Amino acid sequence: MILSHLFSSMVSTSKPDPQRDQRPRVALIHPEAGVSSNGGSQLSALELARHLQPYFRVTLLCSAKSAEHMGENADAFVKILPAIPRGKVKPWLQHPVIGPLLKPLARNPEILIELLTSFIPYFLYLMRHPVDLLYPNNGYAGLVLANRVRALTGTPVLYTERAGRLAQGKILQRDLAYRPDHMVVFDQDTLDIVNTSAPNQSASIIPNGVDLSRFSRQGDKINLGLPGPVVVCVGSLYRSNHKRIELTIRAMAKLPQCSLLICGDGPDRQHFQQLAYSHLDSERIRFASFGFDQMPAVYRSCDLFTLASDNEPFGRVYLEALASGLPVVAPDDSMRRSIIGQAGILCDVTDIEQYAASIERALQLKDQLEWQKDAKRQAIKFSWINIAEQYAELMLDIINKNAQRQIRDQYE
Repeated sequence: MILSHLFSSMVSTSKPDPQRDQRPRVALIHPEAGVSSNGGSQLSALELARHLQPYFRVTLLCSAKSAEHMGENADAFVKILPAIPRGKVKPWLQHPVIGPLLKPLARNPEILIELLTSFIPYFLYLMRHPVDLLYPNNGYAGLVLANRVRALTGTPVLYTERAGRLAQGKILQRDLAYRPDHMVVFDQDTLDIVNTSAPNQSASIIPNGVDLSRFSRQGDKINLGLPGPVVVCVGSLYRSNHKRIELTIRAMAKLPQCSLLICGDGPDRQHFQQLAYSHLDSERIRFASFGFDQMPAVYRSCDLFTLASDNEPFGRVYLEALASGLPVVAPDDSMRRSIIGQAGILCDVTDIEQYAASIERALQLKDQLEWQKDAKRQAIKFSWINIAEQYAELMLDIINKNAQRQIRDQYE
């Protein structure tokens, strides 16, 4: 492989000597990475920090270190710095007194508070411990920090756009204004928007990953207490977001032989519970919140996965379900086609009759040998080992170009 050749002179199989280790330094930034493992950006920060270690001297800057979320080898790459991460703020927004005071501050006050409380300690650390590349993973809060460090040190910034086309592309346009040295997107449609709206922005496609050692067909199952084939849907319970849980509930109402497990939480949980109980018999529906470590067993205990979200930036949960041996039913768009391939059924989920029929048809796939092979091949494409190697090649290219640019500047 290309990286084996590039790093053969830098990396040995023995434990590297800190005094002689010539691998480039990379700092990943996400204050909540050790606090919660339920968000896609937190998981990506953790997995990349872990899988990039053979190639770089990696430091993940975050506000907590939990063995539950990070594993036992986190000491090798984690640096704890003070901050109030977004996950700690979200419950405050539901408080009858504190919530009304915080919500007018910003569209996402939890991210603003994360920025305000993390900026100084993270900035000072990065100024005292310079790196060769900055990789913020926590949205604009990390971009603001990385931008200030770059302005003073010249350190290049790599950024992954995780919002895609959400909010009519407004988040993407805001992030482009920070002009990272390179932007990674998840699909061709988003890359086309970047190339059109910011033609000078360096950008490429690298998908998200899945941990195949964690999510697989083999392993423990749990008793969900639901009859018949169980369809699982994973998503946050907000009426205003893009997950469209209500479409899944309405489709399941047309499948009386099946049960529905909705994994997620949010301020509108009661609304969705009332909607579900008005469409499905109470013994056929369950709402539950599971920790990330429990999710492999949850998937294996079900028969099919579906999520009807609109303009999904990526959809890590589809990969987790495929790797766990579940057929998938999802909206038919370019992102879902690239993720699911032939290992599921894509349909117009706004047509409830078609959506229900697709779920019924997909339930027949699980025990078909050819489908199982397709699902395994599809999941392997997105293994974190493969994704981390793509990031490592890109990071090394950015670091080398920045070093060459600095040399040119010295002689001009």
